[in-house]
Amino acid sequence: MAVKESRPRPAAVKALVSTMAFFSFVGLMTGYGLLSDPTGAGIGLSQDLLEDAPVGDFTMVGLFFLSFFGLLPALAAYGLWRLPRWGWTDAVNRWTGQNWAWTATAALGVILLLWIAVEVVFVGALTGIGGAMQAIITALGVAMLAMVTRPSVRSYARLDG
Repeated sequence: MAVKESRPRPAAVKALVSTMAFFSFVGLMTGYGLLSDPTGAGIGLSQDLLEDAPVGDFTMVGLFFLSFFGLLPALAAYGLWRLPRWGWTDAVNRWTGQNWAWTATAALGVILLLWIAVEVVFVGALTGIGGAMQAIITALGVAMLAMVTRPSVRSYARLDG
């Protein structure tokens, strides 16, 4: 594994890594909570939320949170901080001209926005803590996409050859 030589990280990279690390922690804890108690009661969710959803309990939601809101942001944050070059990521690197971590970060921003869109379709716009979480996840998705497309971040993650 080759790691890009050390150079100053732009402020937007630091903000992205901090955002993803926080989001990863929240995703891991939420995923764990939903898998520990698939009824959702353990983290204050009602089974009524699943009335029109294609799942009967929160197990699949917990796995989604654990994977895409827990592990993916942790991996992308590590990658964006260190910029490792792994052979198995070469196809993604060549496709975008950026380190795989940049692509994973951009994909994560899109996944956040798609998650909210799907949730609103199946569950509706929520109120209370659920509505606040929908707003926060939407804002995080938009902020991540805005930061990852900044010229300083694109330049930092650009492949040098």
